[in-house]
Amino acid sequence: MVIVLTGGLGAGKSVAARFFKSKDATVLDLDMLAHDLLCPGNEAYRRVVEEFGEGVLAEDGSVDRARLASVAFSSPTAASRLNAAVHPQLLREVIPILEELRLHVSSPRVVVVEVPLLAEVPDFKNVADTVLAISAPESVRIRRLVDSGMAAHDARARIACQAPDSAREALADRVIVNDSSIEHFEGELGRFWDEAVGTGAA
Repeated sequence: MVIVLTGGLGAGKSVAARFFKSKDATVLDLDMLAHDLLCPGNEAYRRVVEEFGEGVLAEDGSVDRARLASVAFSSPTAASRLNAAVHPQLLREVIPILEELRLHVSSPRVVVVEVPLLAEVPDFKNVADTVLAISAPESVRIRRLVDSGMAAHDARARIACQAPDSAREALADRVIVNDSSIEHFEGELGRFWDEAVGTGAA
């Protein structure tokens, strides 16, 4: 079973992913996969340099993620250019990974694919058996991001570059609103797991 997990910055995807991992789900983090795709020699690397110039590169020729973020999250238009450069290759990488997991003799019962930008790249829905969206009010998300060390203006800028919760919710089979305690959130995640996967999967 493949669960696509989506949600905006600061909504609680990482907490949800850790919860599902505690249930023995295999979790694929697209941010980590994207990091690997930005290595020199990959198509995504070439596209990013074409879009944003060599100013986003470090002295050794690798992508400087801080420099890239400063330009790519400067506006929704710039963020869309980054998504277009990276996500087609990312989807091409994910599909064979899922196929290999399905064919493996000790394949996991559940695979969770973290897709923060599902609304921007809805083709990822095609790999899912079910889609779970995590939502939270923008004020709550900003507070969480600031508490984690991000400057408030950076948090607002990055959230402004993402689709609204409503766009992700429209693609989801289930929505969990994460606007209160961690205990309440994990309780909702547990209910989702039992309903979608079954109590015998833990």
